[in-house]
Amino acid sequence: MKKDLIFAPILLVLGILLCMLKVTLMPAHIAISIVGVVVLAIYTVLTKKNWKIKPLEIGMRASYGLALITGIVIKIKYIAVLGIVHKIFAILFVLALIALFVLKLVSSKKK
Repeated sequence: MKKDLIFAPILLVLGILLCMLKVTLMPAHIAISIVGVVVLAIYTVLTKKNWKIKPLEIGMRASYGLALITGIVIKIKYIAVLGIVHKIFAILFVLALIALFVLKLVSSKKK
């Protein structure tokens, strides 16, 4: 749980910053997404044995990856539908991250 208390808030801040593209602008958006990949990879390696709800854990990480991939494709060739898909996966990532963090907090309080 200690690792979750460190990494989940960092990822949440990064996710919120990524959702604020009009404020951060594209160069910062790209840099933040790269930092997010690094933080998410470290978080995954350090906590993989402690996953309580594996489908939600995998879904959270997959939604970040799909948002990243669709974002890269949009940058190369803009397709309106991909813009919508990109935003949906970004929102799913943040929602899944919040849900996981709250569930882990609740389960740690019960112990």
